[in-house]
Amino acid sequence: MKTASSVPKIGVLICTCGGQIAEKIDTGFLTQKARELAGIAVVFTTDRLCSAQGMAQAKEACRGCDRLLFAGCSERSSLTFNEDRIAAWLKEMGLDRAMFEVANIREQCVWIHDGNLTAKALDMLRMAHAKLLTNLPVPPPVKLAPKGLVIGGGPAGMQAAYDLALAGTRVVLVEKKAYLGGHFCQIPYLAQSESWPAMCVSDCVAPVQGRKVVFHPNITLLTASEVEEIIPENGNFRVRIKKGAVFVDPERCVACGKCAAVCPVEVDNSYEYGLKKRKAIDKEYRLAIPDTYTLLPDACTGCGECLKVCPTGAINLKAAPEIIEDTFGAVILATGFKSYDLSALTHLNYGSPNVLSSMEMERLIAARLSRAGSPPERIVFMLCGASRIKNKEIQVGVPYCSRNCCSFAVKQANRVLAMRPDVEVTMIYFGDIRTYGRAFEQFYNEAQDSVEFVNGEVVRVTESEAGLKIELVSPNGETQELEADLLVLAEALLPEGNELIDKLKVKTDKYSYPLEIQPRLLRPTESYIDRVYVAGAVVGPKLVQESVEQGSAAALKALGYLARGEKELPKFISEVNAAACSRCRICEAVCPHGAIKVTDSGAAVDPAFCQGCGLCASVCPSRVIGLRNFTAEQILRQVEVAFAGVPDGEPKILGLLCYWCSYASADLMGIYGHKIPHQNFRSIRIRCSSSVSAGLLLEIYRRGVDGIIIAGCPPKNCHHGAGNYMTAKRVALLSAVMRQMGFEGRLKWEYIGVPMWRELAKAIAEMDKSLRKLGPVSLGGAL
Repeated sequence: MKTASSVPKIGVLICTCGGQIAEKIDTGFLTQKARELAGIAVVFTTDRLCSAQGMAQAKEACRGCDRLLFAGCSERSSLTFNEDRIAAWLKEMGLDRAMFEVANIREQCVWIHDGNLTAKALDMLRMAHAKLLTNLPVPPPVKLAPKGLVIGGGPAGMQAAYDLALAGTRVVLVEKKAYLGGHFCQIPYLAQSESWPAMCVSDCVAPVQGRKVVFHPNITLLTASEVEEIIPENGNFRVRIKKGAVFVDPERCVACGKCAAVCPVEVDNSYEYGLKKRKAIDKEYRLAIPDTYTLLPDACTGCGECLKVCPTGAINLKAAPEIIEDTFGAVILATGFKSYDLSALTHLNYGSPNVLSSMEMERLIAARLSRAGSPPERIVFMLCGASRIKNKEIQVGVPYCSRNCCSFAVKQANRVLAMRPDVEVTMIYFGDIRTYGRAFEQFYNEAQDSVEFVNGEVVRVTESEAGLKIELVSPNGETQELEADLLVLAEALLPEGNELIDKLKVKTDKYSYPLEIQPRLLRPTESYIDRVYVAGAVVGPKLVQESVEQGSAAALKALGYLARGEKELPKFISEVNAAACSRCRICEAVCPHGAIKVTDSGAAVDPAFCQGCGLCASVCPSRVIGLRNFTAEQILRQVEVAFAGVPDGEPKILGLLCYWCSYASADLMGIYGHKIPHQNFRSIRIRCSSSVSAGLLLEIYRRGVDGIIIAGCPPKNCHHGAGNYMTAKRVALLSAVMRQMGFEGRLKWEYIGVPMWRELAKAIAEMDKSLRKLGPVSLGGAL
């Protein structure tokens, strides 16, 4: 890799794009002026740089150069010469990725203006050159521990661990329960997929997936264990795991059951939701994997009867927990879901033994409806138990749909009728029934022949001599009463593992589900923290097949890093002068990627987790944080040369456009043929819209810019969480200050998504009109 020298050797590449650019720009004059810039070694002109021939010729022409300046199409929006292809080409040439800048003279010059555009093109070339001169090389890659951590042994976690192991990567799988499978094992009949209206039984498929994990040599399985601490550090994750005491040696246990037979202590079996009992030493269920009996230390009396009968000496009543510390290069969170605590909905009388949750009903179906007392003859299912709570005065439940509940309730009703056709089944739904997908819709259609569906809201459940009395109100306000032997509440689902999510600083929605990073459509399972992946029901309610799919997806993404054993750093990284840091911790609070820690020594940025948004630099009150290759000085250098070609008296408008959405929107103005009448608009492709501080904006005005438009991602779409909202507030506050100073109407904030080029064009036109009335800026010493 060539390193940039103190005396740059810059190769300038001017592409006419098949003559399109040369129609409006004097490329000969541009070539002449390019040679006059500092550090220029070569100027190469081509008609089509994006062709194989053009790239080969440019590579030969620029041999010996350590930086390249390209004047042509947009690296953001070009369909043939975009930044990914450019990065690969630079690597082939042995050039550092940071030693390349673009003057976007096609999309944001030739395509948005008519007339002779040579003066604007020269300004844009000078802007790119000014920045390129001060760019710094990308720091060397960070070494990663070639080992993955998967937290959660449900279907998503098992699949992720297995796929990584199959690819030759070492994996540690941590499961807090004593067995693998999670809720997967507790649901006896599993929908196969959205497309196929049939069931698999967990007794079949759960052991198949579990055995693959248990016996793979690349997987270290830690059951009855929990992650106590997880800290991003030096590009990796330093983890402390509390491994549960191994009271029964899995290498010796033959699962004969003699220990359970003599154990005098009987307790509720949590696997069966208390519907059945287990011994203090027992298996949670017969097909549990690992195939080892487990001991509950809180229930064990230490009587020693199990020791006497164990034929292999597998039991150790004095076993103690163990602390394991290790380092991992990637983490997959697959901690699954938990049920909403229905006891909070007191009007539903969940404490009654005749009122069950949906998950408890799964275990009752597994027992073929066998329970204490008479078998139920009248079963009522209530959908949306604690879901879709719209009344803000009700402080319990969740407002969202838990997605699977309706489908699972219909499935359960069908299973009940398959086992007991004489049972009277009623289903109370709230407004509508949401059996999504082809398979579940078919289940619903089949159920209509034998299940009575009632539209209403349950307002009270009470016990009576005849069983349960269920009072409900229909949509038109009429009251109705139903009697039942058993009421099944399709409970809301919540994410499990929030403590770990918080420890990793993974961004979540307001319901505590971890968020995937933008663009979510293209980056499923990727959290806002680099190399922390989220898979399965922890992200949101899913079918088993969907969880398995996400587990595989997360494994594939993690594998890209773990197999290489290193993380290439981006060219934009926050850097701190820790000695001058005031330790105010504002940077740590705003960082959406968990890359900053503040200690007694000051703030420190872990470059392997930094994603170069620049939020920290813009909020630092001491101005001791800068963004490598996007410093305030670099921006001001660009501003100083940006408007040389604008005639005196013309307003100078600068667009600070975020690197993803709004900059691409500016490109689309040209792509869709929109024309801007005046050539007085220049843009700088900034990082997140919130990467520019109020102080920097004022310095830009001091350099003669008359108006600034800052544009960022539209609401709910910022690639760095709340960066666009931060900018909106910052601009509002600065505008108020400028108004008091007499500089009103010169600063504008816009939420601009990629397709919102019309709105951006309108904002530019409005700014131009306003500035022509206001006249040139004249801050002088006012700042």
